[in-house]
Amino acid sequence: MVKFKRGHLYYPIIPIHNVLEDTAERFPDKLAFLYPMEMTFKQFKEQVDIFATALKNLGVKKGDRVALYIPNSIQWEIAFYGLEKAGAIMVPMNPLFKETEVKYEAIDSGAETIVVFQPLYPIVAAIKDKTSLKTIIIIESEEIKGNLKMPEGTIGWSVLMKSTKSDPPEYVFNPKEDLAALVYTSGTTGLPKGTMLTHYNMVSNVVQASQMFELSDFDIAMTVLPLYHIYGLNVCMNQAIWLGASQVVTPRFDVKEFCKLVEKYRVTFSLCVPPIFLAVVRHLEEPGVKGYDWEDLKIVNNGGAPIPLELLDRFYALAKKNCNAKNVTIQHGWGLTEASPVVAVNPMSHPKMESQGTLLPDTFHKIIDLETGEELPKRGDVGELVIKGPQVMKGYWNRSEATESAFWTDPKTGEKWLRTGDMAYIDEEEFEHLLDRIKEMIKYKGWSIAPAELEDMLFNNPHVSDAAVIGKPSIELDIGEIPKAFIILKPESIGKVSEQEIIEWVAERISAYKKIREVEFVNEIPKSGSGKILRRELVELEKKRLGIK
Repeated sequence: MVKFKRGHLYYPIIPIHNVLEDTAERFPDKLAFLYPMEMTFKQFKEQVDIFATALKNLGVKKGDRVALYIPNSIQWEIAFYGLEKAGAIMVPMNPLFKETEVKYEAIDSGAETIVVFQPLYPIVAAIKDKTSLKTIIIIESEEIKGNLKMPEGTIGWSVLMKSTKSDPPEYVFNPKEDLAALVYTSGTTGLPKGTMLTHYNMVSNVVQASQMFELSDFDIAMTVLPLYHIYGLNVCMNQAIWLGASQVVTPRFDVKEFCKLVEKYRVTFSLCVPPIFLAVVRHLEEPGVKGYDWEDLKIVNNGGAPIPLELLDRFYALAKKNCNAKNVTIQHGWGLTEASPVVAVNPMSHPKMESQGTLLPDTFHKIIDLETGEELPKRGDVGELVIKGPQVMKGYWNRSEATESAFWTDPKTGEKWLRTGDMAYIDEEEFEHLLDRIKEMIKYKGWSIAPAELEDMLFNNPHVSDAAVIGKPSIELDIGEIPKAFIILKPESIGKVSEQEIIEWVAERISAYKKIREVEFVNEIPKSGSGKILRRELVELEKKRLGIK
């Protein structure tokens, strides 16, 4: 399936929908989906062709943007491949979005067509006239399918698919230039930006990742990560289809359902985020939970956000002891939307779990000085990580200045490298060690403090279930910011430990300038769909409390 050439991987220069077409040709009768229903790759492709035809008939042209505002489902995957075959550019929307967020992405992308899950339609109806949206396709809920009269001016998915005769368009694509998706960043700083990913970007990263994970068509994927996020979209869904692996698709994460589905469908790999690991660990540690049979589970990978190694160790021990996962490997790596998304993964044969892993094939990295922008030559030097590779984005949609500032130009070669925005160092074995986001570094009396370092420490406290650390703005000008921790206590610790005790516990274990100065016990920590802590929301909360604009 993957050819090697001069020591490098060969990346097929094809549009992303050809990934499905090639697999359907190789494995027409193999099940593409095991759950929530069975469907072969041949049937999957036939449905994609029908939807591509329907979009063509509705006037969708090459380069038009089509939004997907639906939870994980087989229809989501059909819609994605169908719109790509129809020449459109996909704009994924989080099904948890409210009116403001849907309106923003619809206006910013210029989408004129949206596919929406029926319960979410009222949100689209409320903002439609303030956007360019003209065509609204509604996917009916299972419980009301066939009994719902579509609102005026909308089209029902079921009727559309049944009434359309397959005759998909045949466009000529330039995969290295034509956009496949506008995936909006989670917006940890400023408004979200549409990351322009080409067909070649996405296909390349699928090929790269499949080599590192060592998977094949014999595997079964758990598609639980949200498909609106690039991690779920490209590393889970597209990789499974590229391999010819069957999928178990769930609309949302539910810990008991997740554990049962892994057992029932003999899942072999699952890509996860920290909240999933935490939920599974808590579930398996509950009194009376007997465990499951995960004998076939081979790989569970963490991505999307940093994770404490202690949590991975607990998950691994419970999976082996309580769930018969005798051959499971726990992995983690990292990436970013702008890299489609994977940059580095810990190798299966020799992981170094305290790192974020080694580079994917044909990906390169450097560390540059934060002040001068010059390359730091020594391994172990700390600075900003910059990367390049076939998976790196084309730029940001309609944001030329942001695109320009997203890249670093090598003064020696003139090559452009993506600035990751991460403080990092590369060790002697070429493993990457990410320390923190540059823009989220806490500035305390001139010192730079990494929130992630304090969060990792807090996670080892016996009373702490989850934590987020921010730089709380100080009204004293010479201080700048103070490290403040928002902490969720374990149920058994509530009322038995004080904020001051947590502060003192950290102070005993870290440099004086890094000490946490304030603790607040909370019931919830704001996180993105991929599990990243939304520190900006906590910072804004503190500013509001202080009356700072």
